[in-house]
Amino acid sequence: MGGLLTRTPDGWRWRDGRDEPRVRDLTATEAFQFPRVFYPDPDRPGGRVRWVSIPVRALDEEPDLDELVRSVGAAARNSEHDAGKIEVREDVFDSWSNEHVIGLAWDPDDEAALFAAADALRRASR
Repeated sequence: MGGLLTRTPDGWRWRDGRDEPRVRDLTATEAFQFPRVFYPDPDRPGGRVRWVSIPVRALDEEPDLDELVRSVGAAARNSEHDAGKIEVREDVFDSWSNEHVIGLAWDPDDEAALFAAADALRRASR
């Protein structure tokens, strides 16, 4: 929306202060749906450790993912089975992704009206 919508503690608002209830947060959980992999857990006989498998190219394309991998230390590692993947422990990834807002989303039926509202606001502020 070209900076015309702003995320506030009580939701999304147009630059002129009007509330926009048709827009919602897009979390990393929705945006990044990477495969999950399972490995035996050496600390729990019979147990398994779950990891999220992230393509290395995604780190180049998505600064938020790159920052996550750099910040979690041993909870991220190069995949032993796929040279093109980085694995992040599932619990760490899920905790981050559920809370991390990376953008906005809306119902496709509302798209035309939202773009019209943005165009009107853009014209009014010239």
